[in-house]
Formats: sequence, structure tokens, C-alpha cells
Amino acid sequence: MFLLFAFSGSGFTTADNAFAGNNSPAWNDIQEGSFIVKGNRDIIPQQYRTVKVNLNELKTAALKAPFEFSDRAATSPMIIELPHPDGGISKFYVTEYSMMEPGLSAKFPDIKTYTIKGIDDPYAVGKIDFTMKGFHAMVLTARGDYFIDPYSSDEKEVYISYFKRNFASDKSFECLTENVEKTSKESQLMRGFFSSGPQLRTYRTAVAATGEYTSYHGGTVQAGMSAIVTAVNRVNGVYENEMAVRMTLVSNNDLLVYTNAATDPYTNNNGGTMLGQNQTTCDNVIGTANYDMGHVFSTGGGGVAYLGCICQNGAKARGVTGLPSPIGDPFYIDYVAHEMGHQFGGNHTFNSTSGSCGGGNRNAGTAYEPGSATTIMGYAGICSPHNIQNSSDAYFHTGSFTEMVIYTQIAAGNSCAAITNTGNTPPVITVPASGFAIPKSTPFMLKGSATDTENPNSLTYCWEEMDLGPAGAPNSPSGDAPIFRSFKADTASYRLFPRLSNLLNNTQTMGEILPTYARNLMFRLTVRDNNAGGGGVDYSLVEFTVDGNSGPFLVTVPNTNVTWNANQPQTITWDVANTTAAPVSCAMVNIKLSTDGGNTFPLMLAENTVNDGSETVNLPSVMTATARVKVEAVGNIFFDLSNANFTIDNGVSVQNNTTGIPSEYALSQNYPNPFNPVTKINFDIPFSGNVNITIMDMSGKEVATIVNDYYSAGSYNVSFSATETGKELASGIYFYRVTASGENGNFVSTKKMTLLK
Repeated sequence: MFLLFAFSGSGFTTADNAFAGNNSPAWNDIQEGSFIVKGNRDIIPQQYRTVKVNLNELKTAALKAPFEFSDRAATSPMIIELPHPDGGISKFYVTEYSMMEPGLSAKFPDIKTYTIKGIDDPYAVGKIDFTMKGFHAMVLTARGDYFIDPYSSDEKEVYISYFKRNFASDKSFECLTENVEKTSKESQLMRGFFSSGPQLRTYRTAVAATGEYTSYHGGTVQAGMSAIVTAVNRVNGVYENEMAVRMTLVSNNDLLVYTNAATDPYTNNNGGTMLGQNQTTCDNVIGTANYDMGHVFSTGGGGVAYLGCICQNGAKARGVTGLPSPIGDPFYIDYVAHEMGHQFGGNHTFNSTSGSCGGGNRNAGTAYEPGSATTIMGYAGICSPHNIQNSSDAYFHTGSFTEMVIYTQIAAGNSCAAITNTGNTPPVITVPASGFAIPKSTPFMLKGSATDTENPNSLTYCWEEMDLGPAGAPNSPSGDAPIFRSFKADTASYRLFPRLSNLLNNTQTMGEILPTYARNLMFRLTVRDNNAGGGGVDYSLVEFTVDGNSGPFLVTVPNTNVTWNANQPQTITWDVANTTAAPVSCAMVNIKLSTDGGNTFPLMLAENTVNDGSETVNLPSVMTATARVKVEAVGNIFFDLSNANFTIDNGVSVQNNTTGIPSEYALSQNYPNPFNPVTKINFDIPFSGNVNITIMDMSGKEVATIVNDYYSAGSYNVSFSATETGKELASGIYFYRVTASGENGNFVSTKKMTLLK
């Protein structure tokens, strides 16, 4: 059964190569305006870095790259250096791979495709290519996907390096879809567990081009083929990393690249009509037995594809992607990867019915993402007012992963794939046991772990909701509707719900809504090993409930910008909110302290203390104006943070004794001296700056810091108590040192004092 979807609307280096080092001559920054713009500028990001490269030098070096899976790839890897959007050079291992069948490669010997794997950034994988349109690169990484493309359509020497987030797409069109239910067998399999990695599945792919598409890219078969190669190469970069699936262009693919819009077999602006036209054309030109899937690129007609048609005669070429500007990440990821995703068995994942998400486009059985969704099989940016973001992130939701892996490994898509053993295995994942309950309207954290035999240092983690419920607005869910959006995989194995920025700013954003009523929650942790050329991916499931009779669990004191003294007892309070009762049954809590505004909580104030709403603690001897308190459940996943930063002072009394500005730095002898246990220290600073006063014993070891802060110019006295240092000071000789920064450098002075008990 099929489902129809429609949119309307460097340098290299080896051990013996001279290109080694970060000062590679291959890439150089260049100022805009210092060169002539050749052709049209199709890709203009909001921010980008402009660089120049010796293309011939780069291509010649690339020819020395080993082929993937070869012995030389393992023993003598080649390194490519690429310009990062933020500046500097990033290094990658590079291997060549055959994206064209031998017959097609022989016709276009200058077109080359490569796979890259990060060295400086081990989480990075990507694709590069050389065509008649120059050099192109795509880097997928947890630290921010980025691209390198020609500055303009006819430019071969000047390039732009830019982050995906800085290139906005045009979303001004209508989206339509027609739904058909999945088979009961495949629906049942969705509850199973599937992984990818040990085998790379390759599909012989026929990609046609309308005359209009070819004209947009230069008007010749070679120009059309160059554009197709870059598009499919980038889609391969995603599919290989996500589910170990690859597309290879068939030997006679050039015969599908049409140069005359008046005589080609396609109705360029009608995607639905082109579905049948492409099936007929691919069967006639390529031969039914000579390809596994087909697709056609156009400049109109939007996106149209049959669901689960790979390997199936009479339907396997029914895929269309057409945009007025068929170039760049929005075309490759939002549309080509999306439409091909349908052909590989992936349904829509959005839960909205607003805008283009309406009209029957929502699929109730896979509506795992709130609003318009953010992953490839969503409708990011075209479902106002329910848009979570404007463009799709370059990965599949874990639900899409399961659908597409089922189709390619078990269902019809497994019948025609060429299988290559990769030597890679998927990660092994550990997550919390299911079956617990959390209070409503309360933040929580999910944390897992994973190990991987081949790629232990490049694992990325993605916690995603897997709930299905009624359609609707993401800010007002009902039933078990999804409430938490998907975020791109991260290097951290935990996720806070909602995001830390929302918690610290006391804000609520669409797609990050805490559950406010009794309901079920289901999450998957998907782990990717980011193995270049065939990623290992696996997932594990956690299910729990929200108790409507408890919560919100809230920190109540401190909750404003108060000042507390260190080394003194302070009382922290919180609203237990019925969390000690079943089913939450939280008897104990931990209380932690942050000194960096809530970004980290390294200091334990009270461990395994009774969840009774109040605890008196001694604050450590730290000075900060950005303290926060966290109260977290023991044996559960919920917590709360104080709503505002507060100040921890060291308890030292500092007074400005005079209104005049001293003319020079001075440090007076402490008084009384000898002292027990309190003494005063006077100092003068003629310039504003940071002042630090430390106490040292006879060996020079620092035993206390009594001042470390910014002071205006003036005269000050500071009280020091030997009983407030956090440890017992014995009688004896000590030293106090003042260090003050000023306009003419630092002032440092040290004096001796005696503690006599």
C-alpha cells in the first residue's frame, strides 16, 4: 500500500604531504568587494565567512584519498582542512566513495564524492564533492551543522562557509497531502526495537531533472548532473549517519537530465502529474530492472512522494521535489530528504493541524512532535501559528527512524538493497527503569548512558518524546499529546525538561511545556555513534506517569535576590506539594548550590535529607552574586531551581571610612595585633579596580580569602575573624596580602600579624 504526499507552492594532508598544519595555504580569507562576482548569488546566509581556495590544488590532492572500506583508508588516512564559519581550520579524515555507478562515473570523470570524519571535532561527519560547479561541503555535528558553497553560481575560487542556522529558507507556499493507513504488521513493529550500523544498504537511484531545473543550474547535462550529485551527496550524508542507507546514481542517469523544457516529458509545475510521468520515464529510459528508486527534481510543483515505494515496480519512481530555487540546505533537507523519506516509509511527525499541517496532512499514528515539528519528516516553518522553528534540522525523529529501518530491513525496502558489511556495531544504551510517577508542573531530567566498541568518543544523545494524542496547539495539549519538541543530538547524555534557559529565565517556549495534568509520558533515548559512511544508531525507552494530585514541587526560599552570609546557617524551604504520597512517594531530597547562575550545581548542601519542605544548611565559603539553589528528588527525576540569582557574601564587614580619594596605595598594620579572634585591616586605593586580600600561614599556604571584589577608589577597613575561615586556625604568625589592580599596574603589599589564643 502506498501513501501519497504533496507540497505546493583545503587542503589535504597525509603523513608525507606538505599541506600539514593549521596554516595551510589552500584556504585564505578574502574581503567581499575585492573580487568580481561571477553569476548569481543563490545562497546568501545572514552571516558567513568568505574564503578563497586554489581549486585545482584541492582537486589534485583529493585524488590521492583512499577509497572507503579499503586497507589504505585504515592504515594511511588522508586529512582535509576546511574553513570553519567561526574562523580557523577544522581537520577531517577523508575517503572517496562511489556515488555514481561505473558507467556514469566514466562519463563524468571530474565529478568526485567523498565522506569526511572530524578529527578536531570527533562528533562531525559529512560529505564533500567536486563538480563542474566547484567544491561543496556539508558538515553535520552536535556543535552546529555548517556548509561550504561557491560564493556565486559561476564562481570556482571564492566560497562561503556558514552555519545552517544562518541560512533561512523561503516558506511561502501551500502544502497538501493524502493519507493512507500503514499495514497492521508495520504498525505493530513500531513498538519493537531496531538498530542500524552493521550493514550499509545501497539503492540504485535514478534522479531525473526537468528542463527548467537544468536551465536553473546552467542549461547543460553536465551542469544538471553536477547539481544532482551535490543534492544526493548531501542527502546521503544524512541517511548514512541516521540509518546506514545510501543512494547511488545509475549508469544512464544522464539520460534523465533534460535541457529543453518544451520537449521534456514532465509538467514542471504539477507535482502530482509528474509522479506518473517520472515512473513512466524511468522505466522506459533506465529500465525497470536497472534501478531501485526514482525521483525527479523540478522548479515547481512542490514535493510529492508515495509512501514506502522503494523496490516496488510500478511505484518506485514516484517521488518529486520542486522549488523555484532548487539549491541549498532548504531544498536538500526540508524537501529532497523529506520526500525521499516518504519513499523509504517515513510518515509525517507533526501534531499540528494549522496552516499546511491541516488538510489531512497530519498522520495520527506518527504525530510525535508538537506543533509543526522540527525534524526532517515534519513541516517546520509552514504551519503558523504552530511553528516551532522555520526549517528542519538534518536528522530524523526516533519514530521516523523506526519506520524507515523497518521498511529497509524487514519490509519491501529490504528486497533490492545491496548490502555491505561495515564492521560497525550500534551503541549499547542504559536508561532509567520505567514505572515511576512525577508531580505535575515540575521540571525533570532524563539521563542515560551508552557504550560503543568502535566509536566510544563520538557518541551523541537525543531524548525525544514518543507520545500520541489529540491534535492541537502545542501550548494547550490534551490527553497524551506530545508536549516536548525534539532537539538535535547532543554530546551530553541527559536532557532537562524544559531547557535550562527556560528554567533560568522563568519563561515558557512553544514545544517545551511542562505537563499540568495527569497523563502518560514516553521518551526514547536515541544514541548515534557518528561513524562516517554508515552510522550505528540504537534507542531505548522510558515510560512513566504524571500524578495530577501532586505538584508543582517548588523552591520557595531563596527565591529572590537576597544576600546570605557564608559559613552561617541558612534555611532553605520548598513546597513538598504532596510528593511524599503515592504514587510519587519521594521521601528524600538533595539540596545543591550553584555559583554560576544555575548552569552547574557542583556543591552539595544537604544529601539525602527528608522531603519535609525545610532544611537549615551552612553555606560554603564562596563569594558570588549568581548563586542558585536546586532541590532534587532522590530516586526520582524531578527537581526545581530557585527563580533568581542571590548573593553569598563572606560575612566580612567592609566599610568606606572617608569620602576623599587617597593619593596613593597603602596597607596599614592590622589592629588589634596580636588578636583573638577578630582584627581589622585598613587599605587605601587611589584607583577603582579589583581588590584581593588573602591570609597565609608561615609556610606561605593560603588559609583564607577575605576579599575578592571590585572596589571604587577610596579608603576601606575590613574585619577578619579567625573563626570564620572554614577551619580552625591555631595560634601563631600569619600574613595578610593585598593585591589591587589599577591604572598603573598591580599594587601588592604583605604584612605580618599574630593570632594569640
